[in-house]
Amino acid sequence: MKFLKYTILVLGCIIWACGLNPTLLGMVGKYGLIRDGYQYGDLYRMANLSAFKDPRKECPDYTPPSRQNTSQKVHLYIIGDSFTEAQRVGKSDFNVAGYTYVKWSDMLHIKLDTSATNILLLESVERHFRQHLATPVSLLLPDSATFVQKVVDPKFMHKLDDAFNGKQAQDRFEALLFQNEAFLKVKEWKADFTYHLFHRVNTSVTLVDNDRSVVSYMDTDTPNVTSSFSKIRQSELDSLVMNLQLTKDSALAMGFDLVALSIIPNKVSVVQPDYDAYNQLIEHIYQHPKLPVPYIDVLSDFRKMGTASYLKGDSHWTCEGQNLWLNKVNTLINSFVDQENI
Repeated sequence: MKFLKYTILVLGCIIWACGLNPTLLGMVGKYGLIRDGYQYGDLYRMANLSAFKDPRKECPDYTPPSRQNTSQKVHLYIIGDSFTEAQRVGKSDFNVAGYTYVKWSDMLHIKLDTSATNILLLESVERHFRQHLATPVSLLLPDSATFVQKVVDPKFMHKLDDAFNGKQAQDRFEALLFQNEAFLKVKEWKADFTYHLFHRVNTSVTLVDNDRSVVSYMDTDTPNVTSSFSKIRQSELDSLVMNLQLTKDSALAMGFDLVALSIIPNKVSVVQPDYDAYNQLIEHIYQHPKLPVPYIDVLSDFRKMGTASYLKGDSHWTCEGQNLWLNKVNTLINSFVDQENI
């Protein structure tokens, strides 16, 4: 009996420590002792509705199209968000000799290879574009070597505050204790019952397209700048384009040969743009008379694909949607390199 008490006490201490410490929780996940909760999609993780349970699948290997000029080295640098993270997109997806990815939240120290064609791609999901370009991009720093600098860890007391932050601690405890199949099934029953009886869902998501699709609440929360339906003034559009110009000027001064832009549509902008008064952010930016950079546009293509462009239980694209985007990016790169070397 005493052994059982001490066993429960030790397990409780381990659970408590992992729930309060993100590093320890990450170690538990690294060894496969728990699931990350995203195995069925980020939107399913929030909604837990059985209709949107979509097991994660690996995309087949993608082969980038070849270009005419094979002798010229190309180095691609991407400043991007979750759509171009390593688990989705990597060097093998591009016909390049060098590849570097950095998140919008980090800093990229760079030493450009002057013998190569250096291309910078700014990739942003629609919901965060207005935030990313509210000021010129300033996360590129010329240096004696190329490396990504993570955001500086907060001081100890800030870490302690974060550890005991109610919402963050709650999320970690939930990931540790309740992201397993048994508890997911119980949460699924509860979510389905609430939806069918009261037509209510988790406030982090919104059902659109006659409840056939689920999207992030950030896409539809109209007072929020992340929404596809929040109003945008012409003055803000002009400011965003001006910041793109300043970003391009800075990048060219560092030695980049090309700066390109890609805004990935919010899921709701594709599956139900008439959910409310769509602000047409992507079209306004791409059609702006002073837009200083070439762009990769997938909005109209995704709308033709409809729900096949985005995962059922996730806010990210399907393999078909991703491959369409990769084809367009590679076409732009190949066209620029071939034209530069005529």
